[in-house]
Amino acid sequence: MPHGLARSCCVFSKSRPKSCLRACIRNSGKISYSGTVLLPKTGFPQRITGAKRSENDEKIAKYACFEEHYAWQRENNTGPDFILHDGPPYANGDTHLGHAVNKILKDITIRHRSLKGDRVHFVPGWDCHGLPIETKALTAAESQGSPTDVRSKARSFASATIQKQMNSFKHWGVMADWTKPYRTFDVNYVTKQIEAFYDLYEKGYVFRDFKPVYWSPSNRTALAEAELEYNADHVSKSVYVAFPIVKVPDAVRSVLPEGTELSALIWTTTPWTLPANQAICFSPNHQYSIVRTNTTRRHLVVASDLISHLHQKLGEELEVIATFSGSDILSNSSYVHPLYPDKELRFLPGDFVTMEKGTGLVHSAPSHGFEDYQNALKHGIAMEDCLVDEEGCFASSCRPELRGLPVLTEGSDAVTKLLANHVVRTGSYTHSYPYDWRSKQPVIVRSSRQWFINLDDDMRQRALSCLKGVQILPESARTMFENQLAQRPHWCISRQRFWGVPIPVVFQDERSLTSREFIRHVCKLMNARGPDIWWTATDKELLPDEVREQLGVCKDAALTRGQDIMDIWLDSGLSWKMVLPEPCQADVYLEGLDQVRGWFQSSLLTSVALTGKAPYRKLYMHGFTLDAEGRKMSKSLGNVIDPETITKGGKDLKKDPAFGVDVLRWWVAAHTSNHENVPVAKHVLAECQENVAKIRGTLR
Repeated sequence: MPHGLARSCCVFSKSRPKSCLRACIRNSGKISYSGTVLLPKTGFPQRITGAKRSENDEKIAKYACFEEHYAWQRENNTGPDFILHDGPPYANGDTHLGHAVNKILKDITIRHRSLKGDRVHFVPGWDCHGLPIETKALTAAESQGSPTDVRSKARSFASATIQKQMNSFKHWGVMADWTKPYRTFDVNYVTKQIEAFYDLYEKGYVFRDFKPVYWSPSNRTALAEAELEYNADHVSKSVYVAFPIVKVPDAVRSVLPEGTELSALIWTTTPWTLPANQAICFSPNHQYSIVRTNTTRRHLVVASDLISHLHQKLGEELEVIATFSGSDILSNSSYVHPLYPDKELRFLPGDFVTMEKGTGLVHSAPSHGFEDYQNALKHGIAMEDCLVDEEGCFASSCRPELRGLPVLTEGSDAVTKLLANHVVRTGSYTHSYPYDWRSKQPVIVRSSRQWFINLDDDMRQRALSCLKGVQILPESARTMFENQLAQRPHWCISRQRFWGVPIPVVFQDERSLTSREFIRHVCKLMNARGPDIWWTATDKELLPDEVREQLGVCKDAALTRGQDIMDIWLDSGLSWKMVLPEPCQADVYLEGLDQVRGWFQSSLLTSVALTGKAPYRKLYMHGFTLDAEGRKMSKSLGNVIDPETITKGGKDLKKDPAFGVDVLRWWVAAHTSNHENVPVAKHVLAECQENVAKIRGTLR
């Protein structure tokens, strides 16, 4: 019998003589009961401090073979598959606390399902293309370089970032298929994406058009709605401008003295768009008045509902001369542009005209506004060339006084100066304005020739119908999701950069050409030589005679390959097709609330277009991490808390102690699973540390 067991049997034996116990007391001088109870012994410490905490975390991970857990449960569990599809983090920097919240919540979810016996499918992924990575690559290179130089440096940067982020995720104990992650720059992903692009094109969802798009002058590329953030404190120059009316109905002319000049008063916060004016819009369901200003004696047409508002804004009395319905006074009227007096323009009805601010008359520049563009199409107004270039400056086709001026600054001032005789009032206006989410600089709306995915009423309704069958947590986010879907314009999927998936089309003059055979040929070349062949292959290699014949062009026809790449939201939005097993539908997508306008939406739209169903059965949304004062964490505020500092400690361990992985995971589990934004502070982490210590003590 083992010595320890013999000792235990002796302790609990009724026949043990009292003299034996007295002998134990005499020999020890003090009673020790620890040796009288049979409990397991462990070297697992209750408390660890300093650098030893991180060492202990690594020792446990290695000893327990954490990285083998995923493969083990796939092989040994016998329950149904449970698929959690990983939304790919962006490969452009170190991990932050938002990454920790997201990955640990996912890990808790899949471990729970694994313990129930399910075979968990969780393939980690990374979003690898796009402007921020390209910009960092260019910064490191200190020069533009060729497309392949840029792509090579961007690929190296993204690869290094992925490895660093993966190491952090593993350190946090995340169970995943780390042997086969998906990366959107891998050739097998790129070729499948190109094939999916053609599938969308063949189904009629992809088209090319000259339309207004969000444009980033700072990065010289088009942007999608999901790439914008709104600055609530943006200040725009505002201006009231009087456009001379040259033709009105007789009923209107009869109330005016002979020879009276009548003008339509508009208000805009984008004076730089005034040279592109092609119409003035009014509300056919509201009353409009002819008013006379008491100082300048101008006769102006404005909405009757806004006269009191305009009295305050213009700082002068407005005498009402006559009032008519919008249709009666403006439907058959016309005006001239102050900068182009030989050009007679129309007033158009518009259901987007409101009486909340302004004058009730909306200056319309179809090249620079989404509603303006749609209304112009509806009324047969042809699009004109865009007067603003890729850098956000007035183009060479503009008047000499404007050429080369940045439209948001000097350009707006120059336009106002040119219109001085027609300007009634200028000022400033603070409002929410779209910014490029990467450069943090304001964007503009300008027309350019881009590729789009058609999101007409039918497509949006199909997406909304599919969304009804999806469980959304929290349910309160459903309305936000549905509203954004219902209002979403056509999706601009082209970008004017190098680091991305090329849009696989060639051009004969302005005619775009592509085909299934061409796509197969391009993918074959890429599988053999990599995605860079779009830039490096010769015309003969890219367009051999048999491909030209299939495209319907002569062997010696001059063809040029497209220079646009795909929006990264299309890259990640197609990940369900690249990663998930058939029928390409996940049990759950789990991401931050911001993905309602991002990955949740792009995934839904591509899946509905290609399969007629949503790519997920459930959406789970978590909030964002805030500092102790409830502010968003940002480097500029100096309030960012690095998860590595939480687990391993900072340079000064007294100031930034090492809490360890268990405390980080406890904090995520205890504080971030209720869909709300959550503040994090050292005292909160200290409380979590005490909770973990109590559990460790109990388990020991």
